[in-house]
Amino acid sequence: MKRLLSISLRLIISAVLLALLFRGHDLIADFAPRLRALLTNWQWTLAGIACAFLSLFLTATRWHIILRGQVPDLPFRVVLRTEIVSAFFNISSVGVVGGDAYKIMSLSRRLPGQAMPISVALVLDHLTGLLSVTFLFMVCMLARAALWHDLSDDLRMLFVGYGIFLGGALAVLVLSWVSFKPSLLEWGSRTFPRTMGHPRLAGIITRMTQVHAVFALLWRRTLSASLVSTGMHAAFFMSFYCGLRAVGGVASVLDVLIAMPIVDTAASLPLSISGLGVRERTFEALLAGLANVPEAVGVSASLAGWIFNLFWGVVGGMLFLRSRHAAISTPKTQCA
Repeated sequence: MKRLLSISLRLIISAVLLALLFRGHDLIADFAPRLRALLTNWQWTLAGIACAFLSLFLTATRWHIILRGQVPDLPFRVVLRTEIVSAFFNISSVGVVGGDAYKIMSLSRRLPGQAMPISVALVLDHLTGLLSVTFLFMVCMLARAALWHDLSDDLRMLFVGYGIFLGGALAVLVLSWVSFKPSLLEWGSRTFPRTMGHPRLAGIITRMTQVHAVFALLWRRTLSASLVSTGMHAAFFMSFYCGLRAVGGVASVLDVLIAMPIVDTAASLPLSISGLGVRERTFEALLAGLANVPEAVGVSASLAGWIFNLFWGVVGGMLFLRSRHAAISTPKTQCA
Protein backbone atom coordinates (compact mmCIF):
# COMPACT_ATOMS: atom_id res chain seq x y z
CA MET A 1 0.00 0.00 0.00
CA LYS A 2 2.85 2.39 0.89
CA ARG A 3 4.56 1.59 -2.42
CA LEU A 4 1.35 2.27 -4.34
CA LEU A 5 0.91 5.60 -2.56
CA SER A 6 4.53 6.53 -3.31
CA ILE A 7 4.13 5.70 -7.00
CA SER A 8 0.82 7.58 -7.21
CA LEU A 9 2.30 10.64 -5.50
CA ARG A 10 5.30 10.71 -7.84
CA LEU A 11 3.02 10.36 -10.86
CA ILE A 12 0.93 13.28 -9.63
CA ILE A 13 4.02 15.43 -8.95
CA SER A 14 5.42 14.67 -12.43
CA ALA A 15 2.09 15.57 -14.05
CA VAL A 16 1.76 18.80 -12.05
CA LEU A 17 5.34 19.90 -12.76
CA LEU A 18 4.99 19.22 -16.49
CA ALA A 19 1.65 21.03 -16.55
CA LEU A 20 3.24 24.05 -14.87
CA LEU A 21 6.12 23.97 -17.35
CA PHE A 22 3.84 23.85 -20.36
CA ARG A 23 1.40 26.41 -18.97
CA GLY A 24 1.65 29.64 -20.90
CA HIS A 25 3.14 27.86 -23.91
CA ASP A 26 1.51 26.56 -27.04
CA LEU A 27 2.51 22.89 -27.17
CA ILE A 28 2.15 22.80 -30.94
CA ALA A 29 3.84 26.11 -31.70
CA ASP A 30 6.55 26.14 -29.00
CA PHE A 31 7.62 22.55 -28.46
CA ALA A 32 6.56 20.38 -31.41
CA PRO A 33 8.80 22.16 -34.00
CA ARG A 34 11.81 21.94 -31.69
CA LEU A 35 11.32 18.26 -30.99
CA ARG A 36 10.79 17.64 -34.72
CA ALA A 37 14.15 19.32 -35.21
CA LEU A 38 15.71 16.20 -33.70
CA LEU A 39 15.21 14.66 -37.15
CA THR A 40 16.38 17.72 -39.06
CA ASN A 41 19.49 18.16 -36.90
CA TRP A 42 20.17 14.45 -37.03
CA GLN A 43 23.94 14.93 -36.54
CA TRP A 44 23.36 16.34 -33.07
CA THR A 45 20.75 13.67 -32.35
CA LEU A 46 23.18 10.89 -33.23
CA ALA A 47 25.89 12.62 -31.23
CA GLY A 48 23.54 12.80 -28.22
CA ILE A 49 22.68 9.10 -28.48
CA ALA A 50 26.39 8.30 -28.81
CA CYS A 51 27.22 10.39 -25.72
CA ALA A 52 24.49 8.60 -23.78
CA PHE A 53 26.00 5.23 -24.75
CA LEU A 54 29.52 6.42 -23.90
CA SER A 55 28.20 7.41 -20.48
CA LEU A 56 26.77 3.90 -19.98
CA PHE A 57 29.99 2.29 -21.26
CA LEU A 58 32.14 4.32 -18.87
CA THR A 59 29.72 3.63 -16.00
CA ALA A 60 30.18 -0.10 -16.64
CA THR A 61 33.95 0.40 -16.88
CA ARG A 62 33.98 2.28 -13.58
CA TRP A 63 32.05 -0.45 -11.79
CA HIS A 64 34.08 -3.21 -13.42
CA ILE A 65 37.34 -1.66 -12.18
CA ILE A 66 36.06 -1.82 -8.60
CA LEU A 67 34.39 -5.23 -8.95
CA ARG A 68 37.55 -6.87 -10.22
CA GLY A 69 39.16 -6.16 -6.87
CA GLN A 70 36.74 -8.74 -5.42
CA VAL A 71 35.82 -10.83 -8.46
CA PRO A 72 38.90 -10.91 -10.75
CA ASP A 73 37.37 -13.23 -13.37
CA LEU A 74 34.20 -11.25 -14.00
CA PRO A 75 33.96 -10.49 -17.77
CA PHE A 76 33.42 -6.88 -18.79
CA ARG A 77 30.66 -7.84 -21.24
CA VAL A 78 28.56 -9.12 -18.32
CA VAL A 79 28.94 -5.84 -16.45
CA LEU A 80 28.17 -3.82 -19.59
CA ARG A 81 25.03 -5.80 -20.34
CA THR A 82 23.92 -5.46 -16.71
CA GLU A 83 24.51 -1.70 -16.86
CA ILE A 84 22.49 -1.31 -20.06
CA VAL A 85 19.59 -3.33 -18.64
CA SER A 86 19.74 -1.31 -15.41
CA ALA A 87 19.26 1.82 -17.54
CA PHE A 88 15.80 0.45 -18.36
CA PHE A 89 14.97 0.17 -14.66
CA ASN A 90 16.41 3.61 -13.95
CA ILE A 91 14.20 5.14 -16.63
CA SER A 92 11.08 3.14 -15.83
CA SER A 93 11.42 2.81 -12.07
CA VAL A 94 8.15 3.72 -10.39
CA GLY A 95 9.05 2.20 -7.06
CA VAL A 96 9.15 -1.51 -7.99
CA VAL A 97 12.77 -2.17 -8.91
CA GLY A 98 15.53 0.37 -9.45
CA GLY A 99 18.70 0.08 -11.49
CA ASP A 100 20.90 -0.54 -8.46
CA ALA A 101 18.63 -3.29 -7.15
CA TYR A 102 18.69 -4.98 -10.54
CA LYS A 103 22.49 -4.81 -10.75
CA ILE A 104 22.92 -6.39 -7.34
CA MET A 105 20.36 -9.14 -8.04
CA SER A 106 21.70 -9.86 -11.52
CA LEU A 107 25.33 -10.28 -10.50
CA SER A 108 24.45 -12.06 -7.26
CA ARG A 109 22.72 -14.76 -9.30
CA ARG A 110 25.84 -15.16 -11.43
CA LEU A 111 28.14 -15.05 -8.43
CA PRO A 112 26.52 -16.91 -5.51
CA GLY A 113 27.84 -15.85 -2.13
CA GLN A 114 29.22 -12.56 -3.47
CA ALA A 115 26.26 -10.31 -2.63
CA MET A 116 28.16 -8.33 0.02
CA PRO A 117 31.24 -7.55 -2.14
CA ILE A 118 28.95 -6.64 -5.06
CA SER A 119 26.92 -4.29 -2.86
CA VAL A 120 30.03 -2.66 -1.39
CA ALA A 121 31.50 -2.27 -4.87
CA LEU A 122 28.29 -0.53 -5.93
CA VAL A 123 28.54 1.83 -2.95
CA LEU A 124 32.13 2.63 -3.92
CA ASP A 125 30.95 3.09 -7.49
CA HIS A 126 28.53 5.81 -6.36
CA LEU A 127 31.19 7.42 -4.17
CA THR A 128 33.44 7.83 -7.19
CA GLY A 129 30.51 9.61 -8.82
CA LEU A 130 30.42 12.09 -5.95
CA LEU A 131 34.16 12.72 -6.26
CA SER A 132 34.02 13.20 -10.03
CA VAL A 133 30.96 15.49 -9.96
CA THR A 134 32.63 17.64 -7.31
CA PHE A 135 35.80 17.84 -9.41
CA LEU A 136 33.91 18.69 -12.62
CA PHE A 137 31.73 21.31 -10.95
CA MET A 138 34.65 23.04 -9.24
CA VAL A 139 36.80 23.07 -12.39
CA CYS A 140 33.95 24.50 -14.48
CA MET A 141 33.16 27.14 -11.85
CA LEU A 142 36.82 28.18 -11.75
CA ALA A 143 36.84 28.40 -15.55
CA ARG A 144 33.87 30.77 -15.34
CA ALA A 145 35.12 32.71 -12.32
CA ALA A 146 35.80 35.85 -14.38
CA LEU A 147 32.09 36.09 -15.18
CA TRP A 148 30.92 35.40 -11.62
CA HIS A 149 29.70 38.96 -11.03
CA ASP A 150 27.61 38.84 -14.22
CA LEU A 151 25.37 36.20 -12.66
CA SER A 152 22.20 37.08 -10.80
CA ASP A 153 22.14 36.97 -7.01
CA ASP A 154 19.85 33.94 -7.10
CA LEU A 155 22.22 31.97 -9.32
CA ARG A 156 25.25 32.89 -7.22
CA MET A 157 23.40 31.78 -4.10
CA LEU A 158 22.39 28.51 -5.78
CA PHE A 159 25.94 27.73 -6.90
CA VAL A 160 27.38 28.55 -3.49
CA GLY A 161 24.73 26.39 -1.83
CA TYR A 162 25.45 23.49 -4.18
CA GLY A 163 29.18 23.85 -3.49
CA ILE A 164 28.48 23.69 0.25
CA PHE A 165 26.30 20.61 -0.33
CA LEU A 166 29.14 18.85 -2.18
CA GLY A 167 31.66 19.87 0.46
CA GLY A 168 29.38 18.60 3.22
CA ALA A 169 28.89 15.30 1.41
CA LEU A 170 32.66 14.84 1.12
CA ALA A 171 33.07 15.71 4.82
CA VAL A 172 30.48 13.08 5.77
CA LEU A 173 32.35 10.60 3.55
CA VAL A 174 35.63 11.25 5.36
CA LEU A 175 33.91 11.08 8.75
CA SER A 176 32.31 7.76 7.82
CA TRP A 177 35.68 6.37 6.77
CA VAL A 178 37.19 7.33 10.13
CA SER A 179 34.19 5.99 12.06
CA PHE A 180 34.37 2.62 10.32
CA LYS A 181 38.01 2.02 11.29
CA PRO A 182 38.30 -1.25 13.25
CA SER A 183 40.60 0.36 15.83
CA LEU A 184 37.99 3.01 16.63
CA LEU A 185 35.21 0.42 16.80
CA GLU A 186 37.33 -1.72 19.14
CA TRP A 187 37.95 1.31 21.36
CA GLY A 188 34.22 1.96 21.48
CA SER A 189 33.57 -1.68 22.43
CA ARG A 190 36.06 -1.45 25.30
CA THR A 191 34.84 1.95 26.51
CA PHE A 192 31.11 1.29 26.19
CA PRO A 193 30.85 -2.51 26.51
CA ARG A 194 27.18 -2.53 27.49
CA THR A 195 26.06 -0.28 24.62
CA MET A 196 28.41 -1.57 21.93
CA GLY A 197 27.85 -5.15 23.04
CA HIS A 198 24.12 -5.08 22.36
CA PRO A 199 23.30 -7.98 19.98
CA ARG A 200 21.76 -5.76 17.31
CA LEU A 201 24.51 -3.16 17.48
CA ALA A 202 27.17 -5.86 17.51
CA GLY A 203 25.88 -7.17 14.18
CA ILE A 204 25.96 -3.68 12.68
CA ILE A 205 29.53 -3.18 13.95
CA THR A 206 30.58 -6.47 12.38
CA ARG A 207 29.18 -5.41 9.01
CA MET A 208 30.81 -1.98 9.33
CA THR A 209 34.16 -3.66 9.95
CA GLN A 210 33.69 -5.84 6.87
CA VAL A 211 32.75 -2.83 4.73
CA HIS A 212 35.78 -0.88 5.94
CA ALA A 213 38.02 -3.83 5.09
CA VAL A 214 36.69 -3.88 1.53
CA PHE A 215 37.10 -0.11 1.25
CA ALA A 216 40.71 -0.36 2.46
CA LEU A 217 41.40 -3.13 -0.05
CA LEU A 218 39.92 -1.28 -3.01
CA TRP A 219 40.98 2.33 -2.43
CA ARG A 220 43.48 2.33 -5.32
CA ARG A 221 40.85 0.95 -7.65
CA THR A 222 38.44 3.58 -6.36
CA LEU A 223 40.82 6.36 -7.37
CA SER A 224 41.22 4.83 -10.85
CA ALA A 225 37.45 4.50 -11.14
CA SER A 226 37.08 8.18 -10.16
CA LEU A 227 39.06 9.20 -13.25
CA VAL A 228 36.77 7.08 -15.43
CA SER A 229 33.79 8.54 -13.58
CA THR A 230 34.82 12.06 -14.57
CA GLY A 231 34.65 11.07 -18.22
CA MET A 232 31.35 9.28 -17.61
CA HIS A 233 29.69 12.37 -16.15
CA ALA A 234 31.12 14.58 -18.86
CA ALA A 235 29.63 12.25 -21.52
CA PHE A 236 26.26 12.21 -19.78
CA PHE A 237 26.20 16.01 -19.48
CA MET A 238 27.25 16.34 -23.12
CA SER A 239 24.22 14.31 -24.19
CA PHE A 240 22.12 17.23 -22.92
CA TYR A 241 24.35 19.73 -24.71
CA CYS A 242 23.71 17.76 -27.91
CA GLY A 243 20.01 17.88 -27.05
CA LEU A 244 20.23 21.67 -26.77
CA ARG A 245 21.88 21.96 -30.17
CA ALA A 246 19.50 19.45 -31.72
CA VAL A 247 16.46 21.57 -30.80
CA GLY A 248 18.12 24.73 -32.13
CA GLY A 249 19.36 26.17 -28.83
CA VAL A 250 22.70 27.87 -28.34
CA ALA A 251 24.84 27.92 -25.20
CA SER A 252 28.47 27.21 -24.43
CA VAL A 253 29.58 23.74 -23.38
CA LEU A 254 30.85 25.29 -20.15
CA ASP A 255 27.40 26.64 -19.27
CA VAL A 256 25.83 23.22 -19.75
CA LEU A 257 28.58 21.51 -17.72
CA ILE A 258 28.02 23.97 -14.88
CA ALA A 259 24.25 23.51 -14.91
CA MET A 260 24.06 19.73 -15.30
CA PRO A 261 25.44 18.63 -11.88
CA ILE A 262 22.66 20.60 -10.20
CA VAL A 263 20.09 19.40 -12.75
CA ASP A 264 21.14 15.77 -12.27
CA THR A 265 21.05 16.08 -8.48
CA ALA A 266 17.56 17.60 -8.58
CA ALA A 267 16.31 14.94 -11.02
CA SER A 268 17.65 12.13 -8.81
CA LEU A 269 15.46 13.21 -5.89
CA PRO A 270 12.55 10.76 -5.37
CA LEU A 271 9.97 13.38 -6.23
CA SER A 272 8.83 12.37 -9.69
CA ILE A 273 8.97 9.57 -12.22
CA SER A 274 12.43 9.43 -13.80
CA GLY A 275 12.97 13.06 -12.76
CA LEU A 276 10.40 14.31 -15.27
CA GLY A 277 9.35 17.86 -14.57
CA VAL A 278 12.07 18.46 -11.98
CA ARG A 279 14.83 18.03 -14.56
CA GLU A 280 13.15 20.22 -17.15
CA ARG A 281 12.36 23.04 -14.73
CA THR A 282 15.88 23.09 -13.26
CA PHE A 283 17.58 22.87 -16.67
CA GLU A 284 15.41 25.61 -18.13
CA ALA A 285 15.96 27.96 -15.16
CA LEU A 286 19.74 27.49 -15.05
CA LEU A 287 20.34 27.88 -18.78
CA ALA A 288 18.07 30.92 -18.86
CA GLY A 289 20.21 32.52 -16.16
CA LEU A 290 23.57 31.40 -17.55
CA ALA A 291 23.09 31.82 -21.29
CA ASN A 292 19.69 33.53 -21.78
CA VAL A 293 18.25 30.39 -23.37
CA PRO A 294 14.47 30.85 -23.93
CA GLU A 295 12.21 28.81 -21.66
CA ALA A 296 10.68 26.69 -24.41
CA VAL A 297 14.12 25.90 -25.82
CA GLY A 298 15.48 24.91 -22.39
CA VAL A 299 12.56 22.58 -21.70
CA SER A 300 12.80 21.05 -25.18
CA ALA A 301 16.55 20.55 -24.79
CA SER A 302 16.08 18.79 -21.46
CA LEU A 303 13.43 16.51 -22.95
CA ALA A 304 15.76 15.78 -25.89
CA GLY A 305 18.61 14.81 -23.55
CA TRP A 306 16.23 12.58 -21.63
CA ILE A 307 15.08 10.98 -24.89
CA PHE A 308 18.69 10.19 -25.85
CA ASN A 309 19.18 8.34 -22.57
CA LEU A 310 15.68 6.83 -22.83
CA PHE A 311 16.79 5.25 -26.11
CA TRP A 312 19.35 3.11 -24.29
CA GLY A 313 16.83 2.40 -21.55
CA VAL A 314 14.55 0.92 -24.22
CA VAL A 315 17.48 -1.12 -25.57
CA GLY A 316 18.11 -2.35 -22.04
CA GLY A 317 14.46 -3.30 -21.68
CA MET A 318 14.65 -5.34 -24.88
CA LEU A 319 17.78 -7.12 -23.62
CA PHE A 320 16.03 -7.84 -20.33
CA LEU A 321 12.92 -9.26 -22.01
CA ARG A 322 15.06 -11.30 -24.38
CA SER A 323 17.07 -12.80 -21.51
CA ARG A 324 13.88 -13.63 -19.59
CA HIS A 325 12.38 -15.24 -22.70
CA ALA A 326 15.53 -17.30 -23.18
CA ALA A 327 15.48 -18.38 -19.54
CA ILE A 328 11.86 -19.54 -19.86
CA SER A 329 12.35 -21.23 -23.24
CA THR A 330 15.46 -23.23 -22.27
CA PRO A 331 13.73 -25.64 -19.86
CA LYS A 332 11.00 -26.33 -22.45
CA THR A 333 13.65 -27.18 -25.02
CA GLN A 334 15.33 -29.54 -22.57
CA CYS A 335 12.06 -31.28 -21.80
CA ALA A 336 11.43 -31.77 -25.49
